[in-house]
Amino acid sequence: MESDNISNNETTNWKGTNKSLLPRSFGKQLFPSLKPSLEHTLLFKIPIGINKIPEPYPKEYCDSWDDNHVKMPCSKHNLLLVHENDKSSKKNRWNIITNSLLKPISSSEELEKAIISYNSKYKNQWRFYLLHSFFDECLNEEETEEFFINLLPKIIKLALKLPTLVTKPIPLLKQTHNHSISLSQMQIACLLANAFLCTFPHRNVSSSKSELFQLMVTSSADHYLYEKLKCIICYFKKVTSANSVLNGIVTYSRRRLPSGDLPYWLQSTKKLTNLYITSDGTIEDNGDGMLQVDFANKFIGGGVLGHGSVQEEIRFLICPELLLSQLFSEKMLHTEAIIITGVERFSDYSGYADSFVWKGVHLDVTPVDENNRRYTTVVAIDALYYSDPKTQFKTKNLRRELHKSFAGFSWGQGSECSNVAIATGNWGCGAFRGDSHLKSLLQLMSAAQANRDVAYFTFGDTKLLDSIYSMHTFLKSQNITVGEVTSILIKYYACLETMPCVSVHDYIYDAFANKARQVLDNNEYKPKIFSQYLQNQVLRNNYKAEESNTEGLQASKNSNTEDDKTSEQLHSLSSSSYVESRPCSSSNLPESTPEVSQSTSSNIIKSISNLKESQSLLSLSTIKSISDDSKYCLNTTFIESPSKKPQFSSSLNITESTPEKVEEEPKVIGVDSIDATDHVDKQKTQDVRFLPVNQFRLKNDEERTMCIKQQKNSWLQLNDSKKDFQSAIEKSSAVTGQLSILKRDREERDGGKRVVKRKISDYFSPKR
Repeated sequence: MESDNISNNETTNWKGTNKSLLPRSFGKQLFPSLKPSLEHTLLFKIPIGINKIPEPYPKEYCDSWDDNHVKMPCSKHNLLLVHENDKSSKKNRWNIITNSLLKPISSSEELEKAIISYNSKYKNQWRFYLLHSFFDECLNEEETEEFFINLLPKIIKLALKLPTLVTKPIPLLKQTHNHSISLSQMQIACLLANAFLCTFPHRNVSSSKSELFQLMVTSSADHYLYEKLKCIICYFKKVTSANSVLNGIVTYSRRRLPSGDLPYWLQSTKKLTNLYITSDGTIEDNGDGMLQVDFANKFIGGGVLGHGSVQEEIRFLICPELLLSQLFSEKMLHTEAIIITGVERFSDYSGYADSFVWKGVHLDVTPVDENNRRYTTVVAIDALYYSDPKTQFKTKNLRRELHKSFAGFSWGQGSECSNVAIATGNWGCGAFRGDSHLKSLLQLMSAAQANRDVAYFTFGDTKLLDSIYSMHTFLKSQNITVGEVTSILIKYYACLETMPCVSVHDYIYDAFANKARQVLDNNEYKPKIFSQYLQNQVLRNNYKAEESNTEGLQASKNSNTEDDKTSEQLHSLSSSSYVESRPCSSSNLPESTPEVSQSTSSNIIKSISNLKESQSLLSLSTIKSISDDSKYCLNTTFIESPSKKPQFSSSLNITESTPEKVEEEPKVIGVDSIDATDHVDKQKTQDVRFLPVNQFRLKNDEERTMCIKQQKNSWLQLNDSKKDFQSAIEKSSAVTGQLSILKRDREERDGGKRVVKRKISDYFSPKR
């Protein structure tokens, strides 16, 4: 268990690195520092002073009415067209707002009337259904009276302080520009009070159900909308209470990575970092002191003021200070992220989506830094939505998601918080239809590129916990680089064309198992590679042969020699991942133990002297296994480059490009494969290319499988013939030293007549 204090909801169902060992931001100087600059706007006076409420800066209100700043309700340029006595005139809208809100308001109907008075443009369009039903059906009479008599006047008073609390123009966080804005909690509360009362000009729209108040509750399934209002009311109760001390600071930042700063993923030599993964807990509860990922919409906040009630919307409801980012943040581009530092949590909750329920006031005890910013950093990154989930494996989409997550994960590099761990989960899954195995792997890769550890929350999914942990352990034990994983993922999309049921984790496992098998076939014994490969086999116990390799094992049992027994052991380990039929889902993998790996490795070392004899058994059994279960055989091939680093043989043309120059990758006509028994020639390796099965008129999956088997068998028979022919040549040379069997064949005479010379290709031509 962890050494730090454990809360009531702290998880005990976890794997990987102990969470207490992951770097956090506590005690460090948060990024960015509170210093005014061209890239950082501060709306308060510094230094602040210990336990003091920040003073607005400048002292007098400064107005700015342009496209680069938030247009404030109290601006002198904020005019409203008013019709009186058959005459039209423009009046200062802030004066109308003040007069309307200072009148007695004792019901939701009167509140609607006040709001419409300074939004007359929408008089015949807005209908505050949710506002009315909330007080009529959700709250009792006493609670309704408490709101209109006590709370609403405080909210109005807070909103009308705007000209004295927010005296500096608020810049917009515009696309392609890196900028930060820091405000005090009191300033944020004032701005949110104005948003609650719909005072901001040019921020409202006329479409139906575009504002929270306009939503309609038509059934019990919509009652979560009431819970949204409860969260917002809870926030205003807290910030307007007499004993509330709003002396904190919150910083809103927009970060864009230019093309020159984006990683070349195929060339990355980074290794995966540490992982803590759990099926219990949440990012906001258990990711304290880390970079907490917000599964954002490209318009930050998503449907928080609409019907949305999933990860991002819930986070914005329990931490309403996040809502302010919607006031000045433009839509995020592909290499942009929005980071919010120092927010406070005000509400507890339970449930998700339609089952979301407000559970009461939350007391946030997160420590603060010297500037009263809480050690809570929220990183908003938006994932792609896939109408066809298979397209997420395309090269351009893989690159986009890697760039997007890296834009957020690399925040604060070069600062004291450059190594702070990342708290994340199933980003872009669910409604966005992302594959949780792929998205978890992409985030692990981005985190490795940013040199950060990861705390991953699977939100109750224990199978996903086991699958991600086993994949991470496997890749780390193999010392696989981010670039190598990228190459495999790019090839996976081609695999889906002919084998759509193969999961991305199974594909990666088999890809590296192929590499180890080819090392055996080439007599290239390398202790380090074998040790890693054997650890892989121990990890993936469900890949071991149990029934489908019985023919190979029976053949080895018929031999009474010690060499055959050793060969049997070697074959069992080497080909097990190719002979077992398994479901197309992620594997549940056990933890590896040093004792098992060491013992198995020693057996392999003993058998190296008999490697040549064992190869034939290995090859025949592997061929049989592939033929019997071809739909589970993955055609990813690895060859050894002169630099001794693993590379991949593929017909795919893999190129790196920036998002501005993303192009469609070339279509793959066939699936690459190299027969398991072939010796890999580093200079003359040729891929066997199967005909695409979609060229044949096949009625069902069974016929597709049969077609693939027949093609494979044809190539395997051809390779066997080549080997027999080569073996005959070698034996002839050893006996005669001069003439090969082929040459003697040519000189044989039948009835005194010389046999017609045959071409070498004739030996491999099909019989007519």
